[in-house]
Amino acid sequence: MTHRNQIILSQLTPPAQKSSILDRPRVLQLLKQSLDYPLTTLVTETGYGKTTSALSLIKSTQLPFFWYTVSRNERDPRLFLTYLCSAFNQQGHKIGLPALRVLENSEIDLQECLITLVNAITSLLSEEALFVLDDFQSLNESDEILRMMNWFIEHLPANLHMVILSRTQLEFPSINKWRVRGKLLEIDKDSLSFSAEETDQLYRSTYQLNLPKDDLARLHQRTEGWAIGLQVVWQSIKALPNMPLENLLEEESGSSLGNLFDYLADEVLDTQSAERQDFLVKTSVLQFLDSDTCDFLLDRQNSAETLSDLFRSGLFIEQLKPDVFRYHHIFREFLLSRLSKDDDLKKGLHRKLASYFSAHHYWEQAISHLISAEDFGRLRQILDEVGERLLQSGLKQSIRYWLGKLPEEEMSQYAYGNYLLGELERTEASFDMALEYYRAAQRLYQTTLNAWGTSLALRGQAQVYLDTLRPVNAVQLLDRALELLDPVEFPLEVSGLLTQIAENQVNQGAMPEAEKSLQKARQLSPIYGEAQSFIEARLLLRTGRLEEGLRLLEKLEAGISEQRMARPQRFHREATLLLSLYYALMGDYVNARQYAKKGLQVSRQLQANYVEAVAKMRLGHALQLDLTQGLDAQGGQEIRKLYEFAIENVDIVRIHVEPLWGLCRLLGYAGNLDDAKRIGDQALLIAGNAGDEWIGLLVRISLGAALAMGGEFEGASNILSVADSLAKKLNDTLASAAAYLWEAYTADKLGYKSSALLFLEQGLQLVQEHRYQFLLTKGSLLGPDDPFTFYPLLLRAREMGLAPELITPILNNLPVSLGSYHPGYTLSLNLLGGFEARKGKHLIPAEHWKRDKARQLLQALAVNSGKGMNKEHLAVLFWPEADESTAANNFKVTLSALNQTLEPNRPPKEAAQFVVRNGEQYQLNQQMRLNLDTDRFEKLALSSQMEDKERALAIYKGRMLEGEQLQEAFMPEVQYYHRLYLDCLSKVIEAAIAGKDYDKGLELSNRLVRQEPLLEVGYQYQMRIYHALGNASMVRKVHNQAMDVVRKMYGTESDDLRTLFQELNG
Repeated sequence: MTHRNQIILSQLTPPAQKSSILDRPRVLQLLKQSLDYPLTTLVTETGYGKTTSALSLIKSTQLPFFWYTVSRNERDPRLFLTYLCSAFNQQGHKIGLPALRVLENSEIDLQECLITLVNAITSLLSEEALFVLDDFQSLNESDEILRMMNWFIEHLPANLHMVILSRTQLEFPSINKWRVRGKLLEIDKDSLSFSAEETDQLYRSTYQLNLPKDDLARLHQRTEGWAIGLQVVWQSIKALPNMPLENLLEEESGSSLGNLFDYLADEVLDTQSAERQDFLVKTSVLQFLDSDTCDFLLDRQNSAETLSDLFRSGLFIEQLKPDVFRYHHIFREFLLSRLSKDDDLKKGLHRKLASYFSAHHYWEQAISHLISAEDFGRLRQILDEVGERLLQSGLKQSIRYWLGKLPEEEMSQYAYGNYLLGELERTEASFDMALEYYRAAQRLYQTTLNAWGTSLALRGQAQVYLDTLRPVNAVQLLDRALELLDPVEFPLEVSGLLTQIAENQVNQGAMPEAEKSLQKARQLSPIYGEAQSFIEARLLLRTGRLEEGLRLLEKLEAGISEQRMARPQRFHREATLLLSLYYALMGDYVNARQYAKKGLQVSRQLQANYVEAVAKMRLGHALQLDLTQGLDAQGGQEIRKLYEFAIENVDIVRIHVEPLWGLCRLLGYAGNLDDAKRIGDQALLIAGNAGDEWIGLLVRISLGAALAMGGEFEGASNILSVADSLAKKLNDTLASAAAYLWEAYTADKLGYKSSALLFLEQGLQLVQEHRYQFLLTKGSLLGPDDPFTFYPLLLRAREMGLAPELITPILNNLPVSLGSYHPGYTLSLNLLGGFEARKGKHLIPAEHWKRDKARQLLQALAVNSGKGMNKEHLAVLFWPEADESTAANNFKVTLSALNQTLEPNRPPKEAAQFVVRNGEQYQLNQQMRLNLDTDRFEKLALSSQMEDKERALAIYKGRMLEGEQLQEAFMPEVQYYHRLYLDCLSKVIEAAIAGKDYDKGLELSNRLVRQEPLLEVGYQYQMRIYHALGNASMVRKVHNQAMDVVRKMYGTESDDLRTLFQELNG
């Protein structure tokens, strides 16, 4: 079911402007100012001419325009968006089509649709245009629609001006910000009310009535310029031409709504023929009037003629498009008040219209009329028939509203209604309330011995436990639900049940059983194919079949890229975030990070804490694998915050296991073993209580690896032994391979060479068989961060002739020729903002440097990385006063101390790997894949991609070798990197300003001013940003501050600053 078929096109067409409309230059001039604002609002009570004023603006400007008259039926955000997008398909345009195609999938998140629509408007609308949103008060109580429109307004292109008409004050979250920044034009009742002069002109020019001056003054005083009041008085004068105006304006007939109804009764309705009165009163139940519907309602054939006559008579009726009309709001309210005097007639008309709309499958309109008719029995019948389809099409808020209209006693006995409420609560992650409604439905179905319904309610309860990863709680519910249904009679339902059972079995680690359940489900029906594929992808993940699972997920992700994250509570099954976990396990941190960030972006669009929590924990996994992360305390702290967010923002304890696993790994791999053990024990306790052995297996492998790398070999051996056995039980070949490799690493450190070789041989066999080479060559979640960690073991394997077809290509792929020795870690050096050296991720502490000159020698070689330095040059640099012999001896001792610090476990006869000699040149060995922050910074800063430049800014912690004695010797290099940083910072600021991300631009320009107070460009950026924000006082303040700095430094003022200030204030 698509909402496009439910669109009433007359709502997307402005009413036809009557000839009896007075041109009001004062109001029109005010409205034309809307072309200087992104948003204009006309907010007054009914009858002040908001719609007429908007039509006058369109007519006067002759600009392209789009129109949408809102009704209460669009309270559901998805239906509202359908109308919003369709509005941009009128007037010969097709701008809304791309967004409507996105919205056709009921699983799509609505923000994706809005983004598509804004992008289409920006790219396809080449000229200035107007967009009028009429009667917005109908939806002003919907927080979700207000949030969506708030985002829409903030991202509109500059050439589209939005005009919103409403009877009530608008509650957009950013409306105060728009006022402060001068982005909003507000037109109120005082501006739209007729002045005394306009009242005179209206009666003389439009109504052809010349009223005496005193009568005009009395008329204006009594109506207070209320347009509809002025029109009613004119109708009264036409009907009673001989009655003095003073009598028509007697005290009791003022401009209040109640008194106006009296006017309409006495002077308008009662003057019509009996047939026309009957038509007017009965058709008031219709929001929009067309001849076919009116003919059906009244059992007549001439409604088209009557509607045209009413319009021509000027009687409070508006034409929306040919043959489609609507009564003025006040006039319709009056007619409905007349109809309400005959309650049976009113309900009968609503029932008749409900049957009409039901026959045409306009379910929302049908249900609306049934509610007005209080025909709750028929309402339940329609919901029983199409409730699930309406829910799947996204009408969640509408269903909640309709069910809320049922009398409390009737709702308490409505089984399917309680089930629908359970579905609504579950999809909004209100799991306790969902269980309450499902259980109510179960009790009611059981009372009537309805096996299908009882099974449905049990499935709903089980789904709560599936969504919250509590498999033990779901087992009995699913088994009972399955027992109630015959697969021959209910193949679709049984297929769905088996799919749920398969998912639950995956959560329990019962993989063979899950595969059988999936097979049976697919045999019964293909309708749950997508859900089954997600479950299969998780099954493949938990059994180590990564390549097969990756192919399946990539295919799914490509096919559903437009509907990603549609069900926030089912995050663990969604392709994007599951792909991030796959790639992290396979050591592809670039793709792992990319998919985690995609998930994070969608979570923020959805404002879904669950999705955001999982996206952040997956991003934490990815960042752990990037060896450039965690090279300082700040990097590790940022990753830790990602995991802590996931723990703190999800109430479901079972979900905490994965971020606790990530945190255990992060802290353990960094050497914080006590905290890692504490957090690991906490994760294992939760996993055990939930019955999920697989996630506990991952925790054990990571904790065992951390203990092994941290030197607690006995503890590591015990934990890894348990992990080894558990991996075999769960048939997870990846976990088995990782456990074997870590056991080999641990045994080797303990000196148990035979055990190490046995474990290594078993691990390598699985690596080769299942193509897990990434465990040996990359940082991966179950392997080490540093790809060189296992290289000493690989050299041992080569020496023993183990798996030569696997080992040889790996070792030959290194640019350096290895003998029997490798240090087993990467050397990482940070020069920007000071100096730090790390072996892998472990900082070399100050006490490990035997000589300060050894530390400085490493700094000098790092600055000249790739070029090398002559021995004599180094001698002069470090010992300028020493003779040649002394300097040479000092260099020899210093180099030896450096090599001992970098490679303390190097065998006596093996050459140093990190510092090498080429003739008289000494340099860092580039073939050892050194990790220098200067190299990373330079590459990213010179990139044309703005995201890379932003990453470069994060790397730059300060000037090269800041605070180091050697900095002065390398001042050209220091200046080069700093100029590169300033250029990079300027480009990122300019991009932020161009993209209207003023908060980011201001933050960075403030940083620039703090770091370089003599650079005028920083102040210029601040002035431009404050000008864009409409803050003239801050523009002046920054200008004056900058001028003071320039005067103090140079004794003169800056022409550039003065010129910019004049331009911004011109």
